Amino acid sequence: MLTSLLLAALAAAPADSVILRVLTINDFHGALETRLYPWSRGRPVGGIAALKGMMDSLAAECRCPSVRLDAGDQMQGTLASNLVYGRSSVEALGLLGLDAAAIGNHELDWGTDTLAARVRDAKYPWLAANVFDSATGKRPAWSRPYQIITKGPYRIAVIGYLTPGTKSIGMDQHVRGLHFREGRGAIADVLDEVRAERPDFTMMVAHEGARCDSLKCLGEIMDLSRQFDSTAFDVIVAGHTHTLINTFDRGTPIVSARANGTNIGVVDLVQGPDGTRRWRIQVVDVYADAVRPDSAAIALVEKYRPATDRLAKRVIARLRDSLPGGRGEFPLGNLIADAQRAVAPADFGMMNNGGIRRGLFPGPITYQQLFELHPFSNVVVRISVTGRVLKEALELAVSDGYPDVHVSGMKVRYDPNQPVGSRIVGIVRTNGTPVAPDRTYVLALSDFMAGGGGGFDMFRPLVPRRSGKTDLEAMIAWLRRQRQPVRAPTDHRWIRVTP
Repeated sequence: MLTSLLLAALAAAPADSVILRVLTINDFHGALETRLYPWSRGRPVGGIAALKGMMDSLAAECRCPSVRLDAGDQMQGTLASNLVYGRSSVEALGLLGLDAAAIGNHELDWGTDTLAARVRDAKYPWLAANVFDSATGKRPAWSRPYQIITKGPYRIAVIGYLTPGTKSIGMDQHVRGLHFREGRGAIADVLDEVRAERPDFTMMVAHEGARCDSLKCLGEIMDLSRQFDSTAFDVIVAGHTHTLINTFDRGTPIVSARANGTNIGVVDLVQGPDGTRRWRIQVVDVYADAVRPDSAAIALVEKYRPATDRLAKRVIARLRDSLPGGRGEFPLGNLIADAQRAVAPADFGMMNNGGIRRGLFPGPITYQQLFELHPFSNVVVRISVTGRVLKEALELAVSDGYPDVHVSGMKVRYDPNQPVGSRIVGIVRTNGTPVAPDRTYVLALSDFMAGGGGGFDMFRPLVPRRSGKTDLEAMIAWLRRQRQPVRAPTDHRWIRVTP
């Protein structure tokens, strides 16, 4: 009897209600079309039609005001986007109903003039409060620091932040003349200005990320959040690292929905019957077979398809093995390093992991898939380096404790337990000959790395000689030379000397 009375009382009790919903994406990278992923078990994921259908459904489901935010890197990464310098992605995200987006580092891949043109095209504001013109000390006209959005009864301030690492990871000619200030001091004036507006909520869209395990999240967005008072931001939308972030910092929700439109972050402000409020986060998968695709988004994709299909569907080679990406050393990275070393030609090859943008599946490999692997049109160059400079570069590559570049023509022994800068134990050529500190070697790598990108400043003084091939062209040429179906390299080129 007591049990039934208790159940009846619980059923009659007023339920918590969602009074504001924040829907988030990040690192869309031009992913207009649905795609299969190694983790999706054969189910199609993402694509702007499914993304819009699911976002609309989530917005309708809560029966509350909702705001749609993006944490940057919107355009770069697919044929359908790159062939029109991001116009298709900007149009698609406008159709998605974005209210504001952070400027990501890849937004600068075609220079500031193209970025300014896409900002003018967009139906939503692009935000970055910490970017300044080096000469004038002022924020560029294309970089709006914040936006006030009205949703239902709420006025919401959204502040943008772009990773200061853009200066080192961007092509020099595209970031020259720009200063990317770091931390709280870079946007303190904007936060003061926003507070004077007295919004109901203040949120940050930050193209800056973290990596999380079951215990905690570590990374730049966590460090940035902790520089502010716990009441500075109600929600932080993160990106850049393509990771799942679903956490709180001193009560502030921080969310990142992986990448490529495969997930949507859902941050709800929940109000209890007694008027108390709390934030709740979830990140949902965008399975295309679980949602009704948006018809206008389908039409948009079809509009851009004729410009890409003939080239995109061309079969370049066949793979025998699955070639996923990942951290550390993996066969796909070694294959790329081999391809660039061959096209140069050079004694050694080096490929940064950050430039490897997708994995490859067994079976026919199309131009589109290879383009998505190498979307940046980096040119393979040759530089003459001493063994000493090569070691300096390899030391940088293991500064986080695991190799962050792939190599060809050499084997590298390293000890991650040694201090940073002293982790390379030995370098030998594949024939076992030691690499001498004072001898000069020819190294093949991208013009991005040769120009100091990724922090490889030791290469900046060296004069690059262009191979005449992009990284994509090098990969195509190498795959076509191999016996079909192509087998993945099986050797290990980074050898850890401690457990």
